[in-house]
Amino acid sequence: MKVSELVGKYIELRDKKAALKAEYDKKVESLDATLAQIEAKFLEVFQQTGINSVATEAGTAYQAIRTSATVADRDTFFDFVRSREEWTLLEARAAKTAVEQYKEAHGELPPGLNWREERVVNFRRSS
Repeated sequence: MKVSELVGKYIELRDKKAALKAEYDKKVESLDATLAQIEAKFLEVFQQTGINSVATEAGTAYQAIRTSATVADRDTFFDFVRSREEWTLLEARAAKTAVEQYKEAHGELPPGLNWREERVVNFRRSS
């Protein structure tokens, strides 16, 4: 098989995959809407009755609390953490772009980091 045929085949399969994913997403969208309506109904019933769960022969529906913490004001939050030394309120994660820039500028990584690179092949459709 010629290289041009392989590139063409790859793009064809990628397009087919994208079409199947779009079709799947559209079908799942209506299922998700129905699931959300059922969940809302159960939350309403739980709130009105004061119960937290209901067991049936088909399964159990129960309430749970889902939490999330996001930073609304970065400076205020970091000042608080620093002033009280509440370091456990933070999660450590390296900023990839900044690490890459540091690595290019200094020829090495900051201490304590791992770096992984892998060579991949990308495909672009011809104009």
